[in-house]
Amino acid sequence: MMNKLKISIVIPCYYAERSISEVVTQTAMEFDKQGRYEYSFILVNDGSKDGTYREICKLAGKYDFVIGIDLSKNFGQHNATLAGMKYADGDYILTMDDDFQTHPSQIHILTDKLEEGYDIVYGSFCKKKYSFIKKLGSKLNDLTVRWLIGKPKNLKACPMCLMRRFVRDEIIKSGSAYTNLQGLYLRTCSRIVNADIEHYSRQNGKSGYNLRKLLRLWASFFNYSTKPIRFILSLGASLSAAGMVYLILSLCSAAGLHTLYAEVLLLSGVIVLSLGLIGEYILRMFMAITHEPQYVIRTDTNKSALEELEREEENAYIGCR
Repeated sequence: MMNKLKISIVIPCYYAERSISEVVTQTAMEFDKQGRYEYSFILVNDGSKDGTYREICKLAGKYDFVIGIDLSKNFGQHNATLAGMKYADGDYILTMDDDFQTHPSQIHILTDKLEEGYDIVYGSFCKKKYSFIKKLGSKLNDLTVRWLIGKPKNLKACPMCLMRRFVRDEIIKSGSAYTNLQGLYLRTCSRIVNADIEHYSRQNGKSGYNLRKLLRLWASFFNYSTKPIRFILSLGASLSAAGMVYLILSLCSAAGLHTLYAEVLLLSGVIVLSLGLIGEYILRMFMAITHEPQYVIRTDTNKSALEELEREEENAYIGCR
């Protein structure tokens, strides 16, 4: 009898105390119903200050197929996902949300699509149930990625994503604190496709993304592109040429003082913006040189580790009697 393929499910958890247990239970039931794959869960607590990690530990104590990871602070969804991927040992790796927006009932759609020969399958929501801010951020993100790193126009990103093991093996080599999974996927392989899935409503809590975090995520694409620097080079050459033409015209006719002021202000703004962008690249190189952590794991646990801890506590209690 042929051995079943294994899928490792990586779930970054942020204030998921009330939902993560049910997400794991329903996902496991879905895999058991299909009967096609073995599976394991890697649950990463991304700096939640509620009882999220306590619930993760309960699941790790109850099931052999659950590993819990507790990060020392909030490092963001993408970095937390990479932290979990380093523990993944499946033939396929599945990422999904902790709040049922990416529903377990949709997993079979991704597995069927991947087995057509693709390397990465992104879920694609037929109708998004996001807030206005997140929809706006998603649109800006899409336009930016298409320009910066050549994302195919019709390819849509989604937290529910299934990939082959070699993709995971490659992207966990990334050590940048400014991680963007989409950028890592697109520079790793080209056989990437969407599969239409239903977008379910969030059952508990609210999105962890605010405007500041969305902007930080958007800026992370600079790590994967040289286009902004080359754009500045082209802009500088164009402005220099325009300045030379204007100087010749000014020598031939009297230029107004207000026009001169406007040009100075415009060019000053371009210079400051250009220096700021260059400075951002230098800052990120500095962060890499000084080893800015992508994430820090405080502790991890699984059923065997919890059982060992219980035995140690029991022996200590007996020794005290």
